Amino acid sequence: MRMMTTRRLRLLTLCLLAGTALATLPAGVPHAHAQGGQSVALSIASMPVPRALADLSVRAGLQVLYSGTKAYEIMSRPVNGLYPPEEALRIMLAGTGISWRFVGPRAVTILVPGEDGPLGGAVQGAGADGAIELGTIDVTGTGTPADRPFETAGSTNYISSEEIERFPPQTAGALFQGTPGVISGGGNNGASIDPNIRGLQGQNRVATTIDGSQQSTSSYRGYSGIDSRTYVDPDLISGITITKGPDGAVAGAIGGTIAMETLNVEDILKAGERWGVRVRAGIATNSIDPVIGASAATFGDPDGAAITNGSFALAVREDNVDAIGAFVRRKSGNYFAGTQGSLTTTDYLGNEVPLSNYGHGQLVYNTSEDVTSALLKATFRPTDEQQLQIGYLYYGNDFGEVSPSVITAGNGVTDQLPLSSVEINQATLRYHYTPTSTDLVDFRLDTYVSNTEESNVFMSLGELQELDQQSQNVGVNASNTSRFSVADMPVAVSYGGSYVYENARPTQIYDFSDVALWAIPANGEREVGALFARVKWEPTTWLELSAGLEYLTYNTSFNGISTYNVQGEPFTGYSGDGLSPSASVMVTPLEGWQIYGQYQSGIRPPSVRETSQTRSDQVFNPDLQAEEASNWEFGTNLLRDDVLLAGDKLRLKLAYFDNTTDNYIGRQFDGSMGLFNYDYVRFKGVEFSGRYDAGAVFAEFGLNYYTDFESCQQNGVCTDYTLSADYLTNQIPPRFTASLTAGARFLDDRLTLGGRVTYMSERLVPVEEDGGFFTWVTKVWEPYTVVDAFAQWKLNSHLTLDISVQNLLDTYYVDALNNTDMPAPGRTVMATLTGTFGSDEPIAPLPVGLRGNGERWTGLYAGGSFGYGFGSVDGTTTLADGSYAPRAFNESANEEFSGGLWGGQVGYNYQFANNVVFGIEADISSLDIGSSSVLGATEGPNLIANRMPEAQTDYSFDWMSTVRAKLGYALNDQWLVYGTAGIAFLHETEDRAQYISASATASNPGGSRTNLSFTESASRTRTGFSAGGGAEFAINDRWSVKAEYAFAGFGAESFTFNRARSGVTRSYSTTTQIGTVWAVRSEVGCATRGGRFCDIIEKPVYETKNYVGTSEIADGRDASNSASFQAVKIGLNYRF
Repeated sequence: MRMMTTRRLRLLTLCLLAGTALATLPAGVPHAHAQGGQSVALSIASMPVPRALADLSVRAGLQVLYSGTKAYEIMSRPVNGLYPPEEALRIMLAGTGISWRFVGPRAVTILVPGEDGPLGGAVQGAGADGAIELGTIDVTGTGTPADRPFETAGSTNYISSEEIERFPPQTAGALFQGTPGVISGGGNNGASIDPNIRGLQGQNRVATTIDGSQQSTSSYRGYSGIDSRTYVDPDLISGITITKGPDGAVAGAIGGTIAMETLNVEDILKAGERWGVRVRAGIATNSIDPVIGASAATFGDPDGAAITNGSFALAVREDNVDAIGAFVRRKSGNYFAGTQGSLTTTDYLGNEVPLSNYGHGQLVYNTSEDVTSALLKATFRPTDEQQLQIGYLYYGNDFGEVSPSVITAGNGVTDQLPLSSVEINQATLRYHYTPTSTDLVDFRLDTYVSNTEESNVFMSLGELQELDQQSQNVGVNASNTSRFSVADMPVAVSYGGSYVYENARPTQIYDFSDVALWAIPANGEREVGALFARVKWEPTTWLELSAGLEYLTYNTSFNGISTYNVQGEPFTGYSGDGLSPSASVMVTPLEGWQIYGQYQSGIRPPSVRETSQTRSDQVFNPDLQAEEASNWEFGTNLLRDDVLLAGDKLRLKLAYFDNTTDNYIGRQFDGSMGLFNYDYVRFKGVEFSGRYDAGAVFAEFGLNYYTDFESCQQNGVCTDYTLSADYLTNQIPPRFTASLTAGARFLDDRLTLGGRVTYMSERLVPVEEDGGFFTWVTKVWEPYTVVDAFAQWKLNSHLTLDISVQNLLDTYYVDALNNTDMPAPGRTVMATLTGTFGSDEPIAPLPVGLRGNGERWTGLYAGGSFGYGFGSVDGTTTLADGSYAPRAFNESANEEFSGGLWGGQVGYNYQFANNVVFGIEADISSLDIGSSSVLGATEGPNLIANRMPEAQTDYSFDWMSTVRAKLGYALNDQWLVYGTAGIAFLHETEDRAQYISASATASNPGGSRTNLSFTESASRTRTGFSAGGGAEFAINDRWSVKAEYAFAGFGAESFTFNRARSGVTRSYSTTTQIGTVWAVRSEVGCATRGGRFCDIIEKPVYETKNYVGTSEIADGRDASNSASFQAVKIGLNYRF
């Protein structure tokens, strides 16, 4: 490959983006009327009428007005060729009995026999020009995303928000359960996803985007390799589209792309609504809060339930602007493993060995998450032809994780480590321009910037290290699609380019004298630029031909300082470029049946991690080449309706793939670590997926079977196994995976019941000893089957209850593609209540009119609320007897913390004639607010150097209740502002964990580490005062929403911990010779046997000294603390 400098790369990218943008700027051409307007190249198959109209609306720039249901039962006629919109409508609806008429220059209303009017109700009248006056609903759009995988040449999958809500993922990686050919590596270790698509994983091979933005970050996990990480909150996801192979939207992603779309207004609002809210709260079992330092095997009650998540989303739709905001708070503790199934597996020598350190039903440490996330997104439509979307996403998580080589099956290490943390800020801007005057312009411009701050806990050789690192990603993607006809045959040409910049660096100084030697954060830059062009041609109604070409250029650089335990060349970087062609053929022998063949190729440049020094003994390879993928796929699609029953839908897809990656980058050990290029790595296999939905019953399945795997090195040696030191070894998927989801709908679709069965077979290739490294690096699992169940009950048009039981049979298993020998969660029950409320649908069947007559706010009311609170605890800790001691004083509280809250309120207001309102209100809120304070050991030099804990105090605000008077003023019949004050009650729990040294000797009396010894808990209900103010808005005579701020202060309360120790050291004894004494050799022997036993000899005299450890002294603690709490709440009230 040719070399290219960074300056050339940036200049090329700027030129291509500017050129694409200038070529598609609005040219000021006036709109043409649809009636008799210019012809449009169309290729629309027979399908349900609304879907066909949606397709036509996009291609012809029409607004189609229809909100009934019967049209979904009627199939349209196919439309193929170049037609004016009016003629296309005539052909499409011929023989269906459906009539239509233009009600504006580009607006069409649809009338279906048997429906009263275009809105399913009486027609309101007609204007002077004969046009029907409509409260119009715009149903323009494309076919359903769930159907697209079964209409596409190539393999794609779609995961809807409905599927995510059906089985809320316990970890982010569980999002892909049931998706054929897609598994997230290390799913239970940490909080990120690391997708594996058909055997390719990590190092930017698979790109995950959120609203088009990438988070490209990685963490070195010891001998087991690299985690490539993307963090996402499932509660903010609207849908996921998975593309397999290098023909996706991200240059260099040869494994595929996972494109996640966050919530849009359509996810919250119903048709016609101007605004709406969605409130969600959930509880779950199988969750215990982590206690740092805990190490004993713990068996508890996994069936206790606790509130685990809450979220709020608000959406607004105006004529030219859509906006949505969402906030999510989600918390889960460590889980318990299952109780049913084998605890062992067979190693490469045929020996039976443990699957994990953890046994049946045991608490699995380092699996907790504490997530806060938020979304803001606005879409502007300055004209009918242009759309601009601006978005911001925040994600923060404190989570448990562990170095894979520390938790190795059978080594007995099961410690709760300090939590890792991540914070992400992402901004996106997306522009779409589609002028109605021409089909030559369909322009899109996507830009993004994201910043990821991580602090990852890494443990090696018994030492802990927090590895702080930052990753910044910037990207821009510009493309245009031109549609036209050649000899009445539709042609679509897409072209454009992209530029991606990534910068990763440590955010702390490493002296490489400690554990950081074995886990150096990435430190470098990566730039990738691409130009592409794709052509799709439909010479007949049954044949579709596509071809494409991509030019990619890249430059990577290392910005760190090399530290060597071995000799090697200085780390620098890599650069190069290349071309990647692609082509596909799709034949439609019969309507709804397609046969296709596809060839894809792509180039993956070395990642920032592969450019950087990862560990101190790593050797730089200056000859490392970019990977080059060559993928073949052949398959068939079947998309049919009315197969077994009227109105049913059958979707099937069968695909065979043969994917070869030349120059695959691997890692090997030859006295030191180094990267190298394989000749090639190859995966072959078959995928079969499908859906059937008959209304009353439905089913969906997916199967993936790998027929062959081969890895060949440059010397021509090929194997069907992997090198144990290679990253690839823990990215080998199961040979066979299968998933089936089935269910039934009852009570007019208000109740849905169903289940899911997932099977994972053994590894595709066996574990072999290659002589180059430790075979225990390769993580194994036993084949397993997991059964899940779900139920959804639509209580009414506003409230929905979802219940899932995941791992119903409480199976004990270790996940496929685990990077750590940690068992998966045991049986877990989750329940989520979702409420949706909108502007155009009354929450109760009551009139919307106002009372008036000065009685607007008078009466009894009750409601619910949620919000966010800020708490603080401050005080002094003494010994239990009240005396001062430095160690106790160091435990004094000085904590600030925050979290979510939700609850309810009831009250009574009276409005006077002068609009003054007096009332009284009582409320109670459940709080998810707390903090932890850790006191480090102050004795024992090794304990101090290793930063071992002596005590940990957890502060938790559990609930708060107030009884308050309110005094306000009614500004009008809809607005009330008020102040409030009264008495407040706060229930607080403080838990204190005591640590003691693990050992004590004369040479090391303090030992080297501390272990959790016991915990104590103390609870108090504080009494104090509350004051604040707020505003309330009346939606109608019965419903109102309010926003309120309140402060609460509480005096000192004592929390006593009688078992608290004076310190952490253990007792030990020494024996020292202090002299000699002359005495009979053996008094007993002399008396019974005589002879030599009566000899007088010199005997040593020893003195034993006992040293009492400070952990033996229980002097207790008395924590006297005051507290304060501030809250911002949003509430909904119903007035009786």
